[in-house]
Amino acid sequence: MKRVVTALLLGASLCGTAIGQVEPPKGQPSRGGSAGVGIGIQVDLRSLVSGVAALFGRATSDTASNVVAGQVVAVWAEDEVALAPEEVARAMQARVLADHPLSSLGLRLVLFAVDEEDADKLLAQARQSFPQISFARNSYVDTLQTEHTAASPGAAGRQYAHELVRATAVQRLPQPVRIGVIDGAPDANVPLDAASFDLQRFTDTGQSPHASAIACELACRPETGFPGLARGAELVWAAILSPHPNGHERSDLVTLARALDGLVKRRAEVILTSLGTPPNPALSRVLDRVLPKVRAFVAAAGNGGPNGTVPLPAAHPGVVAAAAVDAAAQPWPQGSRGQAILVAAPGVDLWLPVGGGRYFTGTSYAAPFAAAWIAQRLARGQPADAAALCATAQDQPPAGRDDATGCGLLRWSP
Repeated sequence: MKRVVTALLLGASLCGTAIGQVEPPKGQPSRGGSAGVGIGIQVDLRSLVSGVAALFGRATSDTASNVVAGQVVAVWAEDEVALAPEEVARAMQARVLADHPLSSLGLRLVLFAVDEEDADKLLAQARQSFPQISFARNSYVDTLQTEHTAASPGAAGRQYAHELVRATAVQRLPQPVRIGVIDGAPDANVPLDAASFDLQRFTDTGQSPHASAIACELACRPETGFPGLARGAELVWAAILSPHPNGHERSDLVTLARALDGLVKRRAEVILTSLGTPPNPALSRVLDRVLPKVRAFVAAAGNGGPNGTVPLPAAHPGVVAAAAVDAAAQPWPQGSRGQAILVAAPGVDLWLPVGGGRYFTGTSYAAPFAAAWIAQRLARGQPADAAALCATAQDQPPAGRDDATGCGLLRWSP
């Protein structure tokens, strides 16, 4: 720690900067209360810390910041492993925090508490001792959005999304399709046109603007100004988000896995989530069991920027990963890139009648377009797999499949 602090001070000195007074991001007010008087150029502490970490051969990463301290998750197939959680706990010098049978998936998920300082070492030992079990650090699961902004009071915002994907005459589903959504709890006052709405809470939390926006994209009544893209669906909702001290809504890997098991148990045909977490073997094992039990799984492709990795669930093979584009069908600069991305849909400055009307941005809001497209096709007995989605998408420059928009811009075809 002393080396890092010394290096930070040295770096600040060499750059002619002062630590303790950092310029706020463009467009955001200063919070005041600086710890010191700045002289010269202001320093970006995050960049400085990353650079110092690289000097010591340890680059900072989103994965590290997403870890839940002192917690390890283990997942195993109950028909393959005859072990009690306490046996595993003793072997890895841990204690059992929670034991969750994922009965619809034939899996068992156990959460262990470990000494944080030894967590990585104990994790490596556990993987060697129990190769049939999938271990991972418990990690946070985050919404894939940026901050939303309000529209003019009392006025509907600029609309472009339906026209861009040729969904201006989108119809109510001719027969219900069960769409399972993993998110927060939407505002009960959002006017939805759904065949049914079944909410299961996995956490004790209030209404979520993020979840309200997702619900509206799927089923908002036309008179709201944003006709829902899968009106008439049976919405099977799993609310897993809770407020976090960082100011955002979050969940964790364990709760996400439990929600997936719950949606399979509740016979969801299409699963949609606009949440993400860094890749890990425990969640991948759960997804391997979920995919054969549903007709489609759609997830947001992530907001990590051109150098960011696509998170799980979107990165998992067989999941439809949706990227975001703007009104000109240009890839959102803050969207993640990668071969896992299958299709792109509107997700930048998307006006939705939530909280009096707001603009929402992020790959979070692109994913419901793909889920609704699939539901519309399934309701009509039409192919709705990845090949069919790509066959109807409009290729975006550069020619052919690419890491920013996958097969191209989603186009309505039911």
